[in-house]
Amino acid sequence: MEQTLTSPNAAHANVVDVAGTDLVFRPVPVTDRTPTARQVLAAMNLAPHDEYVVLQWLPGRDIEEVRPEELVDMSDATTSKLIIAKSDRTYRLMLNDHALEWPEAEITEEALRILGAIDASLQIFLTRDDEADRLLEPGDKVNLRAEGVETLYAKSKEWKLNVQGVVIESDAPEIVVRDAIAKAGFDVETKWIIILKTATERKQVDLNYVIDLREPGIEKLRLTPREINNGEVSAGFRRDFALLPADHARLDEHGYDWIAMIENGRRWLILRNVHLPAGYNLSVATIAMEVPSAYPMAEIDMFYCSPHLARLDGHMIPQTQVNESIGGRTFQRWSRHRGALAPWVPGKDSVVTHLLLIEESLNREVDK
Repeated sequence: MEQTLTSPNAAHANVVDVAGTDLVFRPVPVTDRTPTARQVLAAMNLAPHDEYVVLQWLPGRDIEEVRPEELVDMSDATTSKLIIAKSDRTYRLMLNDHALEWPEAEITEEALRILGAIDASLQIFLTRDDEADRLLEPGDKVNLRAEGVETLYAKSKEWKLNVQGVVIESDAPEIVVRDAIAKAGFDVETKWIIILKTATERKQVDLNYVIDLREPGIEKLRLTPREINNGEVSAGFRRDFALLPADHARLDEHGYDWIAMIENGRRWLILRNVHLPAGYNLSVATIAMEVPSAYPMAEIDMFYCSPHLARLDGHMIPQTQVNESIGGRTFQRWSRHRGALAPWVPGKDSVVTHLLLIEESLNREVDK
């Protein structure tokens, strides 16, 4: 008996999967095992043929046009996929390094996800010159009419969380509170009251709590130093001495978290959670300045930082090697002084102008 040899492609040899730009595929029988684009159009009763574009979605995820008399590639073990649309042209784009042709002047974010097999954990960006790449949101469309070839790529979502005013990014949708605090540059060893604020609630969490950033409405993590009775500078509201009214108003106006404490007869103004310029090992620190009892006639000199600051490039910060214990905590003394050209002027200089000196000193160190 004569036997018929069956190839692996036999099951799908006379069928192609066809979709429009909605990418909803359906099987279409064809009469030839090596059909041309024109034969496929005829099988679908689509005419006139020259008003349609036939694209083949190749197994490697490239998409290329099949001309009317050109054969559809049926060599792959899977059923061939064709995209057919009424159009007189195609538009080219690159998606994750794959070359695509598309029969419409716009392509949706949804279609890009299907064509690139991009799952929901990834975001799609449109490459831009001289500006930030554009993030595509669900429902967005990319205009393909512009000159040149649009390039798109997918990458992992960047999950963001506001930690006491510092926005951090995470590659993973979950982050442990301890890691979030450290990443924001806050001292994990400080005894914090940690409040997680969402769109619907505020709840206290501990360092080991895992925040799910996928939950809608996750907004911020608020840190408040626990009140400690041994006089540490992390104690909450404290006003052991009065500042000048203008100083007081300026500090409050700029949102400083500050205390004024007297320790061993020395008066300290402590500023907590002060944001630092980029280039340091921390993004925030506690900054202290000693306010002489004769202030404002007497000069405020130098300032102090805790924890110790270091430059990320490893360069030593000069004149910061002396430690000072303030409120039970070790501060790094920054020996920065006014020069002869700009001496302290009573009645003109104040806490406010000394803050400018501190800001300038911190910026200058990392601008070198």
